[in-house]
Amino acid sequence: MDRVEKALSSHKSGSSCSQAVFTAFATDLGLDEGIAHRLSGGLGGGIGRLGFSCGAITGGVLALSMIYGSENGVDQDAKMKTYEEVSKLFAVMEAVHGSSQCRVLLDGTDLWKAEDRETMKAKGLSDKVCNALITDVVRYVEAHMPKGK
Repeated sequence: MDRVEKALSSHKSGSSCSQAVFTAFATDLGLDEGIAHRLSGGLGGGIGRLGFSCGAITGGVLALSMIYGSENGVDQDAKMKTYEEVSKLFAVMEAVHGSSQCRVLLDGTDLWKAEDRETMKAKGLSDKVCNALITDVVRYVEAHMPKGK
């Protein structure tokens, strides 16, 4: 199973978009999948279901941070490289999907409201929007991983 399939399977089985994306890279990044799943949990639904930054994208941010990030504040080059990669991820996803904001992407859905979640389900937005973003973010991160990962 490739990373996209793994991420989509995870999302379909109840994981948030952020968990689905980040966990798909866990093993490659030297992380236990359960820890990666827990670590990315609060980012779902646009960060705590608040509709802010898309969870698929923030899951990708975590993966890029693991790939390019620094282990301390001394490595400013790694910090800047991480910021550059994250900025590019957001720019690409906004260009392709029209926004990076969960609530905008989901047609104004307030994920805290049961009726909004039902409307989202009826419109098929999880499949149309979330799964498309999960796929695109996983592919983006894969393309930006060092060779051999």
